[in-house]
Amino acid sequence: MATDDLPNEFDIIVVGTGLTETMVAAAFSRIGLKVLHLDRNDYYGGAYGNFNLQAIETWKQKNEELVSKAHTLSESGDRTDIQNLLKDGENTVCLPHEPPHAFNIKTEFFIRERSADEEAVIQAKKSNLRFHASALQSHQAVHTFDADDTSDNAQKLDSNNTTDEHKVEGDIIDVVNVSEENEKVEGGRSQQEGCDSGVGSEETSVSDTKPAESCSRDKEQVENLAGEVCDSHSVLASTSETEAGTERVEQSESQQFKEWTIGDIKDEWRRFCFDITPRVLYSSGDIVELLIQSDVARYCEFRTVSRVLTLLNNNLQQVPCTRADVFSSKFVSLIEKRLMMKFLQFAADFDNAPQEYQEYRGKPFVDFLKSKKLTPNILHFVQYSIAMVTDDATTIEGLKNTQMFLRSLGRYGNTAFLFPLYGTGELPQAFARLSAVFGGIYCLQMSPTHIVTDSNNTCCGIIASNGQLIRCKYLIAESSYLPTSYVLALSNRRTSRAIYVTDRSILPSAEAELSLLNFVCKDDPSRPVVVLELPSSACVCPQNLFVVHLTRVTAHSNPEEDFLEVKETLFSTEHSDQNGSKPNLLWSLYFEQEDKSQVTLSDTAVKNVLAVSAGGDAGIDLDFCVQEAKCIFNTVCPDEDFLPKPPNPEDIIHVDDTETSVATGPSEYEAKDSVEGDGDKKRDIENKDVSSIEKEEVDELQESVEKINIETGEVRNVSSNDG
Repeated sequence: MATDDLPNEFDIIVVGTGLTETMVAAAFSRIGLKVLHLDRNDYYGGAYGNFNLQAIETWKQKNEELVSKAHTLSESGDRTDIQNLLKDGENTVCLPHEPPHAFNIKTEFFIRERSADEEAVIQAKKSNLRFHASALQSHQAVHTFDADDTSDNAQKLDSNNTTDEHKVEGDIIDVVNVSEENEKVEGGRSQQEGCDSGVGSEETSVSDTKPAESCSRDKEQVENLAGEVCDSHSVLASTSETEAGTERVEQSESQQFKEWTIGDIKDEWRRFCFDITPRVLYSSGDIVELLIQSDVARYCEFRTVSRVLTLLNNNLQQVPCTRADVFSSKFVSLIEKRLMMKFLQFAADFDNAPQEYQEYRGKPFVDFLKSKKLTPNILHFVQYSIAMVTDDATTIEGLKNTQMFLRSLGRYGNTAFLFPLYGTGELPQAFARLSAVFGGIYCLQMSPTHIVTDSNNTCCGIIASNGQLIRCKYLIAESSYLPTSYVLALSNRRTSRAIYVTDRSILPSAEAELSLLNFVCKDDPSRPVVVLELPSSACVCPQNLFVVHLTRVTAHSNPEEDFLEVKETLFSTEHSDQNGSKPNLLWSLYFEQEDKSQVTLSDTAVKNVLAVSAGGDAGIDLDFCVQEAKCIFNTVCPDEDFLPKPPNPEDIIHVDDTETSVATGPSEYEAKDSVEGDGDKKRDIENKDVSSIEKEEVDELQESVEKINIETGEVRNVSSNDG
């Protein structure tokens, strides 16, 4: 929205578009409050945003600049022009400049550049593509002109042929536009390969007045040209090094090994979606329940995390989760299968058997598992792959995690987790859409520079970065927007993250799998690495590539060192063995984040200002965001429901001004009951003995009957003689 159009007063101003902020904005808009949502960035999501390959480089450069300026920037000072906007008794609180959101960022390619010959082939393909597109446009223009001259003898094209030409023409125009900008052929989130239908802008209408023979000849030429375009399209999309006359290689996960170059990866920059804070969702977790309850799930698409992996005895294997997996597993003996099933049945409903764990309530979970006489294999599966806890986790914590895992099993698949297509960054955007539907106003690249307070030290508005004074009743801001004196961080840890692009899965299978691995490091088991591997079917990368996210609590100033053991165990950087068992690293990104997932306001904070955590923790799910959003919402509106299910749009009746009087009157059924009641009243009056009623009562009865007759459509008058 244009900043000049912003109203001057709102009920709620939300600053930052992270997941918690978008949840509360949607909740307030849902109950009819006026909400303004601001963000200093040009993208949604905050710490939960996602980026393509080019945007991640921009994000890296921006944070490096913020780190270099962090020691020189100070909070904004009061200006005379701001003081002129205030009322008597009002003051301003200066807000800090934007801090860096990531540290020690490093990107690296592990593959070679294109050779001169390879680059020449690619450029020739692009030139050939532009030539064919230009020829097709000229060809169509000539025949359109000829058709106008011969319109008397023209015949209509078959509708199917017209549709095919539309598709081909749309594809060619789209490919040419992208090629001229040296961008990838298919933009956005399209995951299809080859010559997709409907790509590009509006379909250009093809003249339907060509003679039949000309139409048939044109169709054949267009189809031949479409085949050439599709071949060229495939070369650009996959950057294959085949010759011009070879057939297009079919894009599938089982495609033969392909040597990637830096130019190949950069050509596909639009197809990548890198999460800054990758997460999975428990199928029965709070976030999934909220998505269903609020109907926000219709704005998103999900895939199940189809397998949970573990590294046991230096072998990477799938964890048996369901009953069928347990009994079909070759890595678990028959006795172990029975022990595991017995324990899982107990853990799924452990609340009803407190006597089983009462003695170990305050003790480590691993001690409780040993008391159940579980074998080392079963103990490893339960602790590290199902409960996903470390040795210092308490028994209650481990049992709750195990119970959540088991309750989520089978709801949407054979594992307990879901992953949003295109990444976690889709979730904040989905809640923002719901807020906008109910009247929320969004403005990116705009943030507050000052908080306006009244004489009672209560927030009554903000000064926006465009110099506008915007008044509000409550200000809800992500903690990095607030003065450091207002926010108390409850954690001083950092989180190391890495993103890898690889050419194959860490555990190849017949189908592309979304895999989750809790990698227990030998150097420090108390800091395991969470590995999330995503194939192209998750809409985060091109075909035949994988995106791997790694997360670990930081122990070094260099995040690359935190993942050295995982890198050496699971991946290869040599590219010497094309048929090797390890996937090859093509590109990597390392960075650190401050853990700001737990914050609280200090006693010096202004009233009616609420702080939201900025994320950055090493957790795997998002349920804590739901709890935080509910807490903030209930603080402001304790008597309202948090994001109830919206009404069905088909059930909403829109009434214009001419129908307002009808809409505000009684319903059809109320009117019918009223008419029936008035008819009974009329009959009672007509049957009364008029002689026993005084004159004034007769007059009143007559007026009432006349009124009823008019309302019921009867055209007759009742006099005193009607007995």
